[in-house]
Amino acid sequence: MEFGIMSNGFRPHTSAGQTYDEDIAEIVLADQLGFRDAYISEHHAEPPHLDRVDTIPVPELMMCKAAALTSRIRMGAAVKLAHLQHPVDVAVSAAVTDHMLGGRFIFGFGTGFGNPSFCEERGLSFDDRHERLRESIAFIEKCWSSRTPFDWEGKHWQGRGVLMLPKPVNAQMPMAVDTDTDAMIEHAARNGWTLLIAFVENAERIRHKVELYVAAGRAAGQPDPMRRIAVARAVYIADSKQQAMDDMREAVAIEVGVQAQRGFLNMMRQRYGIEIRADHTAIEQLVEAGLYIVGTPDEVAARLIDFHAVSGGWGTFMIVCGKAWADRARRARSMRLFMEQVAPRLRALEQPAVAAQ
Repeated sequence: MEFGIMSNGFRPHTSAGQTYDEDIAEIVLADQLGFRDAYISEHHAEPPHLDRVDTIPVPELMMCKAAALTSRIRMGAAVKLAHLQHPVDVAVSAAVTDHMLGGRFIFGFGTGFGNPSFCEERGLSFDDRHERLRESIAFIEKCWSSRTPFDWEGKHWQGRGVLMLPKPVNAQMPMAVDTDTDAMIEHAARNGWTLLIAFVENAERIRHKVELYVAAGRAAGQPDPMRRIAVARAVYIADSKQQAMDDMREAVAIEVGVQAQRGFLNMMRQRYGIEIRADHTAIEQLVEAGLYIVGTPDEVAARLIDFHAVSGGWGTFMIVCGKAWADRARRARSMRLFMEQVAPRLRALEQPAVAAQ
């Protein structure tokens, strides 16, 4: 099993620059501790964010700065909303980032949170975003591979005499997708793309995705598809479960308060059957629901071992970062304790039956 961080940036507003510095500090520490991957969430502005939360709508720029401060860790977006921009521009940005990172770039893509305003701001349709994304990815791959100018006459995108430079570092760009669409899960498996599974998914839904992905990958002859599934959970380690919750309480209450205005809590109601209160008791509810896994190293390891079994298994586990929990020193201690005392126990796990069928 490999390990990564999901830099799901959500810090109370100071300035965007300060927020990015905090995120980069965690990526640098992750590199030092031996995490293999860092996926950075692409968050666009919404009215509830104004003067309350700093967002990162262009994570590739953060990656380029982090690349100069790290040596091994791979970086990608989680996810690039590729249906919002012309595919030629997305393809160029990804290829340049790939070179700036020295081949450590992963092209992570998806449709993102279901907010129509992201499409409407750009004069695009929200209803056909999934279809537009599929065409975008085909167009982008053509940009990367074609050695001669080509025309593209699609349903959603057009281009004449397209010749994109630079080409990616390697002939096959590493790709990853976060999706709720069964057809895209199967398509990703057949192509050997990493399947990203966000920390809001419950174990039952994760198991469905795992089974679908593994079956499609095996049918396509992909070797060991399980190792290309990356699952995230919010993890925080302290001297006790109570201390962990107390360290997180203020920041979680602020985040839940903003998320309540975005409609995000409706998703939690549908997936977990719980009504999360937008106050200082939210952390207890999130821990009880299993979205946040907190406590001592022993407690966290036990919870994750159980989660691994009931959710169908995965090849990479990502801990959520990018939050204002406690302070930088305590967040760093949590990450160190995870890699020193929890990760070795997860590495020793055998994959569940779904992986062995």
